[in-house]
Amino acid sequence: MTTTSTTPLVDSPRSPAYWDRVHWKGARFLPVGTEERRLLRAHAQVKSGQFAVDVGCGRGSLAATMAGWGMNVLGLDFSGVAIDAARTMFREFENLRFEQFDFNADSTHHMLRPGTVDLITCRLTFPFLDRHRFLGDCRRWLRARTGTLHITTTVQELAPPEHAHVGLTIAEINGLSDGHWRHVMRYPITVGGSVQGVVLRGPIR
Repeated sequence: MTTTSTTPLVDSPRSPAYWDRVHWKGARFLPVGTEERRLLRAHAQVKSGQFAVDVGCGRGSLAATMAGWGMNVLGLDFSGVAIDAARTMFREFENLRFEQFDFNADSTHHMLRPGTVDLITCRLTFPFLDRHRFLGDCRRWLRARTGTLHITTTVQELAPPEHAHVGLTIAEINGLSDGHWRHVMRYPITVGGSVQGVVLRGPIR
């Protein structure tokens, strides 16, 4: 009789060790541009004093942007290397906290209590998560009716071949609506729509 382990392999992009290596090598990702920040702020209906969680925060630039808007922000990432860099880079923000957390394996984070989160951002990280578990967790953590999950993703059919593997297909994006949200929309972030924002608001539990 054989058994299958649920622990991600070290070389899997769902593994914390994988992302530690990526960040040790100094990998650079698509920067958060001025227009992307403007669109996020508008579509996510950001307000000062809200509680936001940045999933897969990396070195913390988006989390710091939201802290600069007056939000109380928790940045979480698989990689301890990335979290250490983020803490060093953005230590001036009193309303910003960074912690290492594995959304695919760890139990619920102590700061993520049911119905308390206003905004969850997931920028270019959704394909690396246990999607069913993560979406269920988000619906539980977000405030009823107003809580928003914002996913930024590459669209496989529209992206250059070298980037398509880290994105979602159009069918997968359309499937995110799945009847569990009161409001669903998507919008282009880059010219041509190869990177898009998906807004899921008002979780239906």
